[in-house]
Order: sequence, then C-alpha cells, then structure tokens
Amino acid sequence: MYGSCQGTIFGILVDRTGPVVLCILGAVLQSLSLLLMGWTDGNPSNVMDPLLLAFVIGGVGGTALMIQSLKLAFIVAPARFALVMTVANCLVDSSSVVPLGLYRLYVAGVSRGAIFTGYAALCFALSMCLAYSWCGKPSARLHATNQQESDAAESKRENLSTSRPRLHGLSVREQLCTVEFAFAVTFMMTMVFRSNAYLGVIKELLQDLGDAKVDNLYTQVLTLLLPASTLLIPLFDICMKRGGFAVTFLVVLFLGLIWNVVMLIPSLGVQVVGFAAFTNFRGLLFASFFTFIGHTFGNRTFGRINSILWFLTFLTSLLMVPLTELSKAWTGDMTAMHVVLLIVCLPAVIMTLLLALHLRKYPAGDIIQSRQSRPEEAQKARPEV
Repeated sequence: MYGSCQGTIFGILVDRTGPVVLCILGAVLQSLSLLLMGWTDGNPSNVMDPLLLAFVIGGVGGTALMIQSLKLAFIVAPARFALVMTVANCLVDSSSVVPLGLYRLYVAGVSRGAIFTGYAALCFALSMCLAYSWCGKPSARLHATNQQESDAAESKRENLSTSRPRLHGLSVREQLCTVEFAFAVTFMMTMVFRSNAYLGVIKELLQDLGDAKVDNLYTQVLTLLLPASTLLIPLFDICMKRGGFAVTFLVVLFLGLIWNVVMLIPSLGVQVVGFAAFTNFRGLLFASFFTFIGHTFGNRTFGRINSILWFLTFLTSLLMVPLTELSKAWTGDMTAMHVVLLIVCLPAVIMTLLLALHLRKYPAGDIIQSRQSRPEEAQKARPEV
C-alpha cells in the first residue's frame, strides 16, 4: 500500500525530470536509510522511532530507484522491450532475499553497524554510477523516442498510416478515454490488491495451520521462493512475445487462481504449491503489466499513466484491513477473505477477454506485432545523437 502511494509521486516525476534525478534522489535516501538501520535502535514508544523513520525513507528511495529502472526498456531495440521490462521487475522481487544474506553475516559475527554501513556505501556508489550512465546518449534516446511518438500521433490525426501503437504520442487525457486504459485500471486494481492481500494474510494462515510447531519452516520457504520467478524470466519473455498480452494475462489469472484455491485447503504441505504459484504470479503480473503500459502508452506518458494507476491501486488497498476484520467477524477466520479474492478475479477476466478482441482490431498494440511487423523500427529505436 505504501509502495503504491510512492509510485504515484515518482511516476509523475520521472516523466518530468528523467531517470537521472530519481537515481540521485534514490541513492541519497536509500543510503541514509541503511545508515539509520545500522546505527540506531528502535523505540516503539517514541513517535519518531529512528528505525521506523529508516524504513519510511528506505521505501521512498527504493521506489525512486525502481521507477527509473523501467525507463531502460525504452532505449533498447523493440525486440528486447519485454525482456528488459521483465528483468527489471523480477529483480525487484529478488531483492527480498538480500536481508537473509545480511542476517547470515550478522550470525557470522559482523556487527550491525558494519553490515549496514558497507551496504549503504555500496548502494550509494552503484546508484551514482547508474545516474552517470543515464547522462548523454541514453537520455538523448529517451527524448528522441518522445519526438517519434509525437510525430506518430500527428500522423494518426492526419489519417496517415503508422506502425506504432495507436496511443503513442497522444496526451494523457486522450489516453485515459480508451479501452486500453480501462483494462489497465481494472487489471491493476484487482490483481495488485490480490497480491498484497496474499502477502498480508498468508503468514497468519500459516500460523493457524501450525507453522509455529515446525519452527516457522513454511514461512521461511515462502520467503526463499519469492525471488524464484527470476529463474523463469526467459519463459515470461517467450510467453509475451509468442502469446501476446491477452494470453499472458490469462496465464497470470490462472496462476492467481491456483494460489487462491490452495489457501482454502487446510494443509501446510499443500501451501507450498500455492507459494510456487504465487511467486510466478507476482513475477509475471508486474513484468507483463509494465510491459503492456510501456508498449501501449509509450515513453512520453509512461510515468504519468503509472502514477494514476498506482494512486487508484492505493485507494483499493485501503480496503484490505476492513475486509480482513469483516472476514474474521463473519467466519472466525480468513475464509471469507479468500472467497472475496476469488470473486475479485471476475472483472479482470472480463476485461482480458475484451482486450483480446480489441487487439485483433488494433494489432500494432500487441507485443507480438511489434516484433513481427516492425523490424525497421529496431534501427529507429537507436537514433544517432
């Protein structure tokens, strides 16, 4: 929920300032957060708990670094667009395993201050190198892409043919009144809500099923499996390029159905199947969705469209706690909440089918078409500067 709010702010900022500013901002905030984690102690009774402040600052800095990384897909050849967007999103999920590595260093005898100071220095150095790498030709390519999209929009208005997706170069207001945006709103609000709800209730479910009796083994397995989607990046890329957006989103819905049904089965062992389905659901969800947003709406408005979507998702996430409490009041456990998560799938299924019909009418909007019918744009994607 907190990440959704930050995505709203930085989505607007990345379109207006570019990736360099977000890199520098993320470097400073993330490094400061890590230093606070290493050299301060928590005080829950204090309104200004230093550790709580560190987590807040870290969330802001981490979101800034994540949002700018998605712009990389716009400066590569169109055939690599889905792959780069997939890698960026899966690596974000993979970062969840880093704390386990830091904990092993702590167990080995390295002090907390030394661990987080070294991590902060590494974060700052790498982020500043990233900011530097965006200067010059990469930033010029982003500007050139914006110009190409604007030219394509003018051609469409003059009824001239263009191979770019029909929404490229249009204003945000024009893009909002489209089937593509209606799909994006519906799919993101429902699927991100379901993803966040799973992470919010699964640990409680595992405790109810007796995970504490086996030293929280299943909670640890879930944590270890979260970055496993990185191993399937090539398959995610193939799914989008060969199946297209509609097929890929149906796969996302199917994986979501698996973990949702598994949650209704009162067995610890069976939950491992749900863990595997969820980690791939989450990885493919964000990889395919951000690929869809970038490919459909273009670089020029990518950040602003995302900011609107993240804000709406943030509003939906506010329902998570009251729905959880209502579920406990009605059934005494999380069963009602699990059923709600299944019902929430229906609007996304309907909109995915409508998207499939829409992409038949406008095939340039599908990721398959961009690779098969636009080989000449692979050269245009790297303009001379």
